[in-house]
Amino acid sequence: MVGVFEYALAIGGIALCVSLTTSRRPNPPGNVSLPPVYGPWYLPYPIRGFLAMAKLGMDEDNFLLSLRRDYGPVVHLPWPLNQIFVLDGTLIHKVYGAPSSTLSFTAIRRKFQTIIFGSPWKISQGPGLARMFPVHAKGLANLRLDAPVERFTRIVQAKVAQLKEQIESLPEQAVEIPITKWVIDTMFEAATIGLFGEEFCERTLKAGLQQDFNRFDASFPLLAAEMIPMALYPLVPPIADGMKGREAMFSVLTQWVEDGLPGLDEGVIHDMAQMGLAEGYTSREIATLLLGDLWALQANAPYAASALLLYIVQSNILDQVREEIDALPKQSEDTSDPVVTLKTLASMPLVASCVQETVRLNTSSFSIRVVEKDFVLSASGEGGIFIPAGMRVVCITRVGHLMDELWGANPESWIGDRFLAEKQGDALSSKRSREMNGFGGGISICEGRHLATAELKSILTIILSNLDITPLKHVADPRIPIGPATANNVWKGLQPSRDLTRPGLGAFQFGASDVIARVTKRKSS
Repeated sequence: MVGVFEYALAIGGIALCVSLTTSRRPNPPGNVSLPPVYGPWYLPYPIRGFLAMAKLGMDEDNFLLSLRRDYGPVVHLPWPLNQIFVLDGTLIHKVYGAPSSTLSFTAIRRKFQTIIFGSPWKISQGPGLARMFPVHAKGLANLRLDAPVERFTRIVQAKVAQLKEQIESLPEQAVEIPITKWVIDTMFEAATIGLFGEEFCERTLKAGLQQDFNRFDASFPLLAAEMIPMALYPLVPPIADGMKGREAMFSVLTQWVEDGLPGLDEGVIHDMAQMGLAEGYTSREIATLLLGDLWALQANAPYAASALLLYIVQSNILDQVREEIDALPKQSEDTSDPVVTLKTLASMPLVASCVQETVRLNTSSFSIRVVEKDFVLSASGEGGIFIPAGMRVVCITRVGHLMDELWGANPESWIGDRFLAEKQGDALSSKRSREMNGFGGGISICEGRHLATAELKSILTIILSNLDITPLKHVADPRIPIGPATANNVWKGLQPSRDLTRPGLGAFQFGASDVIARVTKRKSS
């Protein structure tokens, strides 16, 4: 598959032919300095920018880590990226804490609503969307998630029960399955029902919408890169195919909205649709808004869940994790199935630590801000780095997750109890938690983080309560290098290979890569 950077390089090369000049840099005031510019000093800025873009697309981790080593905490990547990368945890929090009048995320959010999710400009740039933002955030707060988590859990329990029945029907009392695919498929159905309800999920399954979603999601890196004008979308095969998938999703969403959201009478999706109707939006326009939630629901958490499961079942803390799970109250006296609610899920500190560690190692988040007015980025209060208005500042959380001294001697290793206060001490555990930015931060922090975390804990709890998972062999996508998911090949267990075409887009995806696992009923159940 040709990725975002190959297409961007091809199209951007046309512009390069007419712009091989060194860009003029502003003169910083007083005792502040401009960030260093990536690339050899003797090359024009556009060529340096293309080199940076190509290296980011080929090997995200090594490129980002080399930026931190060679240029320090802040570096300017010239056109065509034309962005300021912030690579230091302390400075990232400075960016997160800056007022929106100085560093704005809203402009990015509005623009993506059109170029990625297809909303008309009148919607994405209009006042109605601003009124929806707080309603959306409130709808995904912990206090509103009991019903979605209950629906999600019920479906996962049914899927696990079906797998157990299949196991019991076989002479060997075991099945071998691609475990990542099973987790992703299970979560697609469970999460869709959790947030959108059973009727909408039935419509998606009947229409084969998961395949259409995957087509759209494959085009997401190209769309998010903003390197290809919308007028050229039909000429770029991955985007053209992604637009067909998006249109198929619009069709199902639009009809569901027109039918009155059957199967859903509460929750954030219901509230957003009702607000859209009150604003006078058409059913299709509302569908473009809801598509963003459907994408966020399915593009990250399922992959993190499969990675979490594979980490734990191959770790030396599997028994301890199961002890936490087994300590949960049971649904009845004659079953070993635990009661899974937001309250019980919050009572497992080791499981929570495992989730945090997986998010630390298996995510790369590029939180973007538009610089609305000149800004000085400083950790000490004296001097600092001058960032002029009109630039984009990008918080590169991945570097801090791999280089920060907080993580000890082996930051590339998965250590499930790394965030346990009982092991690390309250102060260190608290500091590590503050420096964990897998969901982004500030005004752009992922609003669905509470739901995603609950989903990860829920599916892990249900699986480990009922099944024994033994990874057997790696199934690789030939387009992606075979190797562990973590940097520097430290992790020795089996994990699907990371899809390298999605830098900065959240949880690592795996393409067609997978792990075949032997699944049996849990021996103690």
